[in-house]
Amino acid sequence: MDTDRLLRELSDFLRIPSISTDPSHDADCRTAAEWVAAELRRLGCDDVRFLASETHPVVWGVGPAVPDAPTLLVYGHYDVQPPDPLDEWTTPPFEPTVRGGKLFARGAADDKGQIFCLLKAIAANGGGTRRGPPVNLRFLIEGEEEFGSRVLFELLRREPERTRADAVLIADMAYVAPRWPAVYTTLRGLCYAEITVRTAKSDLHSGEFGGAAPNAHEELARLLGRLKTPDGKIHVPGFYAAVRRPSKRELATWKRLPFKESEFLKRRVQARALTGLKSYSVLERLWALPTFEIHGITGGFTGAGAKTVIPAEATAKVSLRLVPDQKLKVVERQLAAAVQRLAPKYVRASVRFLHGADPATVAVTHPAFQLLDQAF
Repeated sequence: MDTDRLLRELSDFLRIPSISTDPSHDADCRTAAEWVAAELRRLGCDDVRFLASETHPVVWGVGPAVPDAPTLLVYGHYDVQPPDPLDEWTTPPFEPTVRGGKLFARGAADDKGQIFCLLKAIAANGGGTRRGPPVNLRFLIEGEEEFGSRVLFELLRREPERTRADAVLIADMAYVAPRWPAVYTTLRGLCYAEITVRTAKSDLHSGEFGGAAPNAHEELARLLGRLKTPDGKIHVPGFYAAVRRPSKRELATWKRLPFKESEFLKRRVQARALTGLKSYSVLERLWALPTFEIHGITGGFTGAGAKTVIPAEATAKVSLRLVPDQKLKVVERQLAAAVQRLAPKYVRASVRFLHGADPATVAVTHPAFQLLDQAF
């Protein structure tokens, strides 16, 4: 295939600002879905449909029937995360740019780039035609993965038969190192929530009430500090009860990987230090342990200039990543109880759960893994 043409086609896809969390980009999400549908038709799929939503549709595609052959379901998502803060970008997020042999754009590595690779790999092997791979191809490409997959979940609750397949192929992760392919057999789950504290009926003036009135930002900061202490431990009662350590065999396998903590810090994290539970290796922290992260804090005055307000309410957006054997509903109850227990009595604290999912694990004994080993 012509490399320049492939780069142009991928860049066209990446230029679509399909930000699913922002309603002002609903039309862009629809445009990205149409791009995917056109590609599926070019592959030879004679049944291509938009399902479940006008603005963030699930793109469904079916290739020609191959009798007595297994069915492969290809999953991906065409929506992307918001690109903020924009001043952190060297080049605009929706203007694909090649630098140092790498392509930079929002979605290039999550998940438009991977969708593109899968579609072009299938096209290079005959596409969704009878001359193509000896499998029945199904495609399920959604537009709300970065926003909780509500549309997809509702669709599959109504029509679970769409996931009937012998194997599902998902390319939404990274290699361990350059030229070192990785197959992910476990995905951490997610519990995403807003923690809100209210300290007074309304905002107050610091010149008149400062030193006596409770400050919502201060109380929220203290609460968050109690939920996760500087040593990286999450203080939610019962949270670690279901967590299993990797086996000795798994840990030995991880030690053989070409992973260097110093390189990970310098090139991937690009910070001054790594944090978390120091008694565990970095790979255990990344792959085997649950997490608690703070994503944003709102409340009070954050505009330009000065306003001497004591905020009466502050909210933090947080997430907990879950590992196998942890259950979303259980963790939601545990977090809500911990917030009530750790918040001062004079503070009204509440938790609103936005979205989440249980962890997922697949068995490596499936025949598909033998084929993957051969392919790699």
